[in-house]
Amino acid sequence: MRSICRPLLAALLSCAPLLPAAQGNDVPPTDGAALLKWLQAGSYRQWPKESAPHRSLGPHPTQVIAYLNPPLDRSLAAKAAAHPKGSAAVKELLDGGGKLSGWAVSVKTSADSDGGKGWYWYEILGTQAGSRVVAQANGVPLCFGCHTPGRDFVLIEHPLK
Repeated sequence: MRSICRPLLAALLSCAPLLPAAQGNDVPPTDGAALLKWLQAGSYRQWPKESAPHRSLGPHPTQVIAYLNPPLDRSLAAKAAAHPKGSAAVKELLDGGGKLSGWAVSVKTSADSDGGKGWYWYEILGTQAGSRVVAQANGVPLCFGCHTPGRDFVLIEHPLK
């Protein structure tokens, strides 16, 4: 058995570079329940982020800190007119005392932004299940309406400050 396993293992390992890279935590899920759990786990906190809370450039009525996944960070750095599918941003919404009070998330779900319909939008006021969900779908007019002036619907200034 051992003589069969070694060549098989060697063959599999030689094919590994041909397999697609694992997505990991670079692209948030676009299902509300799964996304909330993902946000609660805080994996996005490993992404490039702003150095300090500030007033949002958009309509979010709180202080925010924005995090960019690596594809969006690279796209903004390159000053790309359109961001690649899988680009994502997470904004932590902070209360008056600087405590996390919710999230706003955008994830580009198709290569074509399609007037904002190619983006998944999510905003929750609160950090637990049962909190008030303001947006949770692709093409939410409330979200893309305000984000239209951004570069491919992203209002976050880059380089991050």
